[in-house]
Amino acid sequence: MAVPHGRSLADFLPLKPAEQLLLKHAALGGMTEISTRRPTDATPSNTVRAGFLRFLILGGDDLNPVHELGVMLKGAYIEGDLELRQTQIDVSITLNYCCLQNLILRGASVKGMIDLTHSSCKKISAELLRASGKVYLDHLVARGNINLQKAEIAGSLLLRGSNLDGQGGYALIADGLIARSVHFEEHFAAVGEVCLIGATVKGQLICRDCTFKATKALALSADSINVQGGVFLATGFHSHGPVRFSGARITGQFSLKGAHFEGKDKREDDETLIAQNARIEGVLVMTELVSPLNNAAFSGSRVGTLHDDADTWGNGIGLNGFTYDFLTTEAPLSAQKRIDWLDSQVPENTGDDGLKGSESKFRPQPWRHLQHVLEEMGHAEEAREVGIAFEKRLRKVGLIGQAPAGIPRGLRWLYRLPALGLHSLYGLFTGFGYRPMRLLSWFFGTWLVCTSVYWYAAIEHKVFAPSNPLVFQNKAYASCTPEYGETWQRQHPDTERPAEIGNWYTCKALRGEYTGFSPGAYSLDILLSLVDLQQEKDWGPITPTPFPGYWDELKNLEWGHGIRLLIWLETLIGWGISLLLVAIVSGLTRRKE
Repeated sequence: MAVPHGRSLADFLPLKPAEQLLLKHAALGGMTEISTRRPTDATPSNTVRAGFLRFLILGGDDLNPVHELGVMLKGAYIEGDLELRQTQIDVSITLNYCCLQNLILRGASVKGMIDLTHSSCKKISAELLRASGKVYLDHLVARGNINLQKAEIAGSLLLRGSNLDGQGGYALIADGLIARSVHFEEHFAAVGEVCLIGATVKGQLICRDCTFKATKALALSADSINVQGGVFLATGFHSHGPVRFSGARITGQFSLKGAHFEGKDKREDDETLIAQNARIEGVLVMTELVSPLNNAAFSGSRVGTLHDDADTWGNGIGLNGFTYDFLTTEAPLSAQKRIDWLDSQVPENTGDDGLKGSESKFRPQPWRHLQHVLEEMGHAEEAREVGIAFEKRLRKVGLIGQAPAGIPRGLRWLYRLPALGLHSLYGLFTGFGYRPMRLLSWFFGTWLVCTSVYWYAAIEHKVFAPSNPLVFQNKAYASCTPEYGETWQRQHPDTERPAEIGNWYTCKALRGEYTGFSPGAYSLDILLSLVDLQQEKDWGPITPTPFPGYWDELKNLEWGHGIRLLIWLETLIGWGISLLLVAIVSGLTRRKE
């Protein structure tokens, strides 16, 4: 029966010396060792034709079958392209320390492993490859791209110590790859983009002690990758160019501990890590980075726990929509450091771009989410500090007192100015609702100052008098009136007037059952608008009859006028404090922390 060319030993006779040795060992299931080193040039003693190697990999023929252990060759120079596309390979392929040209496994199915450890090649085309074992590309030297698009590897894909050079293009294309795990370790180096877009890794993706260098856009792209274990861009990981994990789904942790991210051109505005809209169920570990992470983007991403340190973050980071359930740091948790972290975002998101109001691109979400997480973790004081800083930032970017859309532009200041004033007072009195006990300080401070002024005005200027006409019109108390004191002084010009004469506050003639004037109680009665201590009702400042002209009135201002104004001011302050206290007690001003 006729067989295709290349499927019979007769098609390759006479055999080269290395081929004769390989034929012998392939039948016995042993390693064919031509050399312990990878050859750089073809010689009569080390050359194996690619067609003959293909003949054995496909099982040989009826008279020259290949052992179940597969084809194992070491130190040979493979002459020509090894063409295995769309083939069914029932044995493992082991080509160690071999020099290959192009290896073509497109659409091939291998029942076993593929081992190219310490070998070299130009290109590997293995799209849609199916392998039931591991694929060893350890210490492989490739001077062209390796294409594993949509390959399915039941075992691990290992690139430990490999050196890949895409010659200006991709170094590794593994879009849609399915593998047990993927390892870039032991001084792995790639010049050109390593692409894992849409790959599925059932175990771990490990990038340790390795270098990725971009020649065009990216150093490592893993958008929409699905890793059911963890991702470790760990100690020794070094990227020269952006690394992308946008849309990634990672079940375990995503560790960047000890990693080094550099921009492609080492400029300050170069992107380093882009992980937008990613989902990380475990811990995002970002500690001990070699240099701060500048121009990183985590917008729209969600992680279980964020673990970082003081040296993690650089400038120009994107955090809008970035959420995390828990927050841990190497150092004690500090609200100010977290605020500095939020301020390290891109300038337009922090409000530092100079735009105000509706034109501002300030993003509140990172602030609100940090505040919420701190509160949930029990760090109430840190949450309050973040809340206060957020309110100040809203004021800075002009987002306080924005007028509704229907108000004409020229009249919007009528809405804005009162809102800014109230917001300022709200911050001054209560720390925007986060420092309610500050109200007590304002209350007692106002009470003390006003009490002192009232006392001085009552003692030195005799300003206060009873407001009940049955008292101040009673002739029995004539000695308490200022007029009596002035008359007494004229009658006794050489004698110091006694304090109780002509002063209602100190007058001894005033009967004890009438409410005596108390500066402290009077001030408290005004401040506590909802409480009646009988002071404000029974006492008031003496003010002269107004003059008909404004100028005359201004020229004749007395202490009574000043005390009246102070009473009005204290009344307003008292109402404001009372309303805020009632609101706080009832929970109306509790911020969503």
